[in-house]
Amino acid sequence: MAVQKIIRKKSKAKVDPLARQKVVWTIGHCLTLGLGVIYALFYLYQCLTSYRYRSWKTLFLIAKPPHNKPTTWSRWLWRLMPQLTYRLSLVGVLASHAVTSYQNWSTLNPSWYDLLSKENFQSILIATLWLFSRASLFKLVPFVLISFLHLTVKDHTENAQEVEEEKSKDVKPADTTATILHIIAYSELIVAVALIFDTLTLRDGTAGFVLVLYMSVYWLRLNFSPYAQETLLRLVLKADKNVPPKYEPQWKEVKQFLYLRMGESWKRQNSVKTN
Repeated sequence: MAVQKIIRKKSKAKVDPLARQKVVWTIGHCLTLGLGVIYALFYLYQCLTSYRYRSWKTLFLIAKPPHNKPTTWSRWLWRLMPQLTYRLSLVGVLASHAVTSYQNWSTLNPSWYDLLSKENFQSILIATLWLFSRASLFKLVPFVLISFLHLTVKDHTENAQEVEEEKSKDVKPADTTATILHIIAYSELIVAVALIFDTLTLRDGTAGFVLVLYMSVYWLRLNFSPYAQETLLRLVLKADKNVPPKYEPQWKEVKQFLYLRMGESWKRQNSVKTN
């Protein structure tokens, strides 16, 4: 009697979508942190060796620096590496933050107000702007620090502000995280100063447009980001004694604005906790 063999196909193992998203999220932050550090080393090397930084005339665009074309493919690749590391680092920012946005809004129908009020979406806008503008280490520092926070904090959260909230229960980690958050806020202000300098010195033809777009997103930071509000308020309070008397009314309005936004942020956080 012939024996009939029945061949059954094994069902494919189901892949957890959250696991995939976590892998993309982790790879994105690793790219941002690792390639950001590599770009910083390239930037430091350029500052120490480039003729442009050894002459004030070329620094302020009074004279053109000597332009040497690469003669071999290895030199050409060496010159291309800083741009590659910079752009790929920003691609990592977009990947990690896109995963976070997808996890937060995939089951909802958010409005533009909901998206623009979130620091994560604001970071996506800034990273997209940096991706298509001139490379600069100042632009990359905030994202590198945020990736460092996410990769070193045990519980992955939506953004750096939530990292601070999660770690507020432990004294030492909260202090360290809060310090890094303020450094991030200061670095974002330095980016604005660098863009203003580039615009005034005509160092980059698109610096003015980039400055306007960046300040538009930074205005959202001041309205919805507690750590940005607190950091700017620190600077404002330190400059209180140096404000001329005729500008004191305007200065008070600035402080009132920051206090008002900080109060609204505090109310939003409490409402989220109670819900």
